[in-house]
Amino acid sequence: MKAFRLTIFYILTLLPFILIGQEFSIEGNKNKFSLPFQHVGNLVIIPLSINGSVPLNFIIDTGSPHTIITNLEAINYFKLNKGKPIQIAGLGNDSKTLEAYLSMNNTLKIGLANSYTTEIVLLFEKEFNLSSRFGVPIYGIIGYDLLNEFVTEINYSNKKITFYKHDYFYKKKADKIKKFDEVNLEIKKKKPYVTTHSAINGVEISLKLLIDSGSWDAVWLFEDGSQMVNIPSKYIVDYLGFGLNGEIHGKKSRINYVQLGSVKLEEPTTSFPDTLSTRKISRLERNGTIGGEILKRFTTIYDYKNQKLFVKKNKKFNDKFNYNMAGMELYQPYPELPYLEVMYIRENSPAALAGIKKGDAIQFINGKKVGVFQNHIIDYRFAASKLDKVELDGKKHETISLPEMLDLFKQNEGEKITIIYTRGNNGIQHETSFILEKSI
Repeated sequence: MKAFRLTIFYILTLLPFILIGQEFSIEGNKNKFSLPFQHVGNLVIIPLSINGSVPLNFIIDTGSPHTIITNLEAINYFKLNKGKPIQIAGLGNDSKTLEAYLSMNNTLKIGLANSYTTEIVLLFEKEFNLSSRFGVPIYGIIGYDLLNEFVTEINYSNKKITFYKHDYFYKKKADKIKKFDEVNLEIKKKKPYVTTHSAINGVEISLKLLIDSGSWDAVWLFEDGSQMVNIPSKYIVDYLGFGLNGEIHGKKSRINYVQLGSVKLEEPTTSFPDTLSTRKISRLERNGTIGGEILKRFTTIYDYKNQKLFVKKNKKFNDKFNYNMAGMELYQPYPELPYLEVMYIRENSPAALAGIKKGDAIQFINGKKVGVFQNHIIDYRFAASKLDKVELDGKKHETISLPEMLDLFKQNEGEKITIIYTRGNNGIQHETSFILEKSI
């Protein structure tokens, strides 16, 4: 991602049900198929149809063991098959157990692939609405259920995802993968882990990390002095993201490097969530997570069945690791409407010092009117689009979407940001400016 975004970071513990595997087949007895995807920040978003519905936006999330509907509006487009109520637990400051519904034997269609036995978890938690957090209509996430069925290539440069039958891939693509680094995976509880090298505070260590394409960040680490995973002295206290049980806070810093394959990624931004937010995670399973900010710098090929990951550097590899220098996080309650609200302000950040407060409604940034990114339902034959210009008070204004704003906040240190906002219900506009500055 070119600008630090919110991070999807969660663990789903289904109590006490275990979901069975899914089976996908490719139409026409073909050996592979490809789809263009939307790359919003570091998220890979594809069209997915459930029980004959129109295609809906779902995130490819390597860290998710289940197919999950996160937006209740999705049920306006299809009917879920019968199932049973379940309880789940997730990350966040609130330790409550949440209600959900497990629907069985659903039909899933992704491009040319079909499954007729998919089990889907429907979340009833309205606060866990990915659409509002990312400014793009998102109805759910899919991970292991799909990725275990194919060899899956994600080409971030071309924004294309390709699914191969296993035998075909190793027969026809043997020369191709010689150009990639081969990384051993451990698939445990339907999640992919890698053991790799890193350095923190100048100390070389080994880390076990979850590969999580559903995280927008570069690296997350759980502080553990016994394993030399210590927070560097230079850090900021920040909002890191959200889980099923609320907001996740912690510290953001940089480590010396983390390695993936044969290459080292220098000084990646690294989040250290506080212990309250992550108390439901077993620290014995892993040290943290590698997220989309790193994965986007490679072409990645996942083979869950053979527990392999193939990676090759792409043109984004040398991009700088940046973060939200403005220090404010935004929320779009209705992604189809041009309304943005400030949901968090980092203390002593440029935005805070400029007088912006939680709850303010953003109307213009650098002269551009708040707009929307796309429609609720995507047609995967066309690229994502936004309304480029709107007319207001007889004048035409360019528009800017939430994903574009978040990109802007992390791109260029020293850039001036001018914001027009309202506070409360009186509709009075206020204008303020600040300069993007790095703190780590």
